[in-house]
Amino acid sequence: MPLSSASTPSIKADSISSQASEARGDHSLVRSGAIPSAVRVACDSASIITRETLSITPRREEGDYFDTPRETPRAGCRLFVKGSFKALPNEAGPVDALWASFKRHGWRNDLSYGADGPDGSVVGIRMRNNLCIVTGRWNGGDDSDTTPPPPTAADDIYEAFVECSQDIVSNKDSDVPDSIWSIATSAGLDSIYAISLSLQAPPYVEGDFDGDGIEDAAVVVENRSNGKLGVAIVHRGTRRVTILGAGATAWGPDDLGWIDALDVSHKNSLNLTIGYRPNARVSADALWVGRREDPIGAFYTWNGRGFDYEGHKR
Repeated sequence: MPLSSASTPSIKADSISSQASEARGDHSLVRSGAIPSAVRVACDSASIITRETLSITPRREEGDYFDTPRETPRAGCRLFVKGSFKALPNEAGPVDALWASFKRHGWRNDLSYGADGPDGSVVGIRMRNNLCIVTGRWNGGDDSDTTPPPPTAADDIYEAFVECSQDIVSNKDSDVPDSIWSIATSAGLDSIYAISLSLQAPPYVEGDFDGDGIEDAAVVVENRSNGKLGVAIVHRGTRRVTILGAGATAWGPDDLGWIDALDVSHKNSLNLTIGYRPNARVSADALWVGRREDPIGAFYTWNGRGFDYEGHKR
């Protein structure tokens, strides 16, 4: 959806006092103050990434603020740049370019933040408990124009905000039904694993992964202590949970940070999206993990006691 100036306020002069801002309900200011050390480290990294990606040194403010896309109160930093599309190092816009750069530095998507329109876009990127929201604004023109006017100098200008703060994931807000995740909650897993929206939303797929005739769920999770990505298989029949990856080594690699998708290979049919099946003889639906655009992937297949990991390269 388009990002209007009303929904994404711009940064104004620091000379305006916070008292005057609050009196007017102005949420575009940063009230200077101390921020957590872990957030400052994330802000330092974000500053470097922004400068390297856009070839502009961002203006940085630290303290309390309301984030640009949602006006949620936060404590952290706001980075601001104003630049030219023509000066960008590639054809990607500023938000897409920053998003790609953050991911190369180990950050992951947070798909709970996202909007796109002719006048700007928003993405969320996360490294464990640190969240950075990247917002871009520009003149996208009038969609109703069948013959758009020639571009002007103003059309070449963009503004970008990178706002970083501490944001601890609550599994209650993850779009995973309580009928699924309550089994993991009862097992005490909320404090160990955060449901991850880095791959898809909602962050789970369903299938009978243990062959008991009852549909289970495979939920994307991240280990809160080390950031390793994996999948929690929630067995609805036995009301147990098996962790694949996310720091666990019992059933294959301890980190699935290389994947960008997961899917279900049903026992009795070929999933055309995956395009191939496990080599092992299966007694249940198999879980596929991998990269959609690359010829690599893997299946987790049920062996009666747990899961076997079967890597593939097409």
